Amino acid sequence: MWTYWRDDFAEYGSWTSDDTPVSGMHFHDEQQLTFVISGCRLFRIGAARVRVPAGCCLYIPAGCPHASLPEVQARTRCLNLYVNDPTFGVQPKVLSFESTAATPATVIDFPFRANRHALVEDEKNIAQLAAEAGLSREAFTRKFTRQVGIPPHAHSVVARLNDARRLLRSGMSLADVAAACGFFDQTHLARHFLRVFGTTPGAYRKGMGRSQPYDG
Repeated sequence: MWTYWRDDFAEYGSWTSDDTPVSGMHFHDEQQLTFVISGCRLFRIGAARVRVPAGCCLYIPAGCPHASLPEVQARTRCLNLYVNDPTFGVQPKVLSFESTAATPATVIDFPFRANRHALVEDEKNIAQLAAEAGLSREAFTRKFTRQVGIPPHAHSVVARLNDARRLLRSGMSLADVAAACGFFDQTHLARHFLRVFGTTPGAYRKGMGRSQPYDG
């Protein structure tokens, strides 16, 4: 599983294994920087499949849906940073961070349109947004998925999981976090949290209390 920790600069996540972490489509409230130290990572962003080899970093803007795809590579090591810095821009980019790189960084222009006002909070809100757009629910769902990169209901679940991350960082109990974020119980929260973030809520909260990596 992922190992998470935090300091005054950023939140960190590390992975070391002979395969790559796999996740469904999700997003973060912070910008994500994925440094691939060895092996490689494979992502899906929109319709693009993005391979990030060792010595490169993938920048993913806040709110940009992405998925981590399976890729068997011996001793894959990567480090994620989650930061809030508006100077990074609004387009995903693959950059080389090796000082010996012989070629300039590759910038990939994805058709991603950041829209922080498009959050879909519940099923009723989906129907309301569809009506306001003059679309049927089905047509709205297709358009939302095409433009944002993730279906409305899945977007709602991931948004609530990001809320759960913030509350877990504050030290709130797992039961209270589950209730506050609209999950049925701790088990329901844990199942979705593990699927999206690659660790359990309890291990994540424990890591947030440390300034060094904790393998729990």
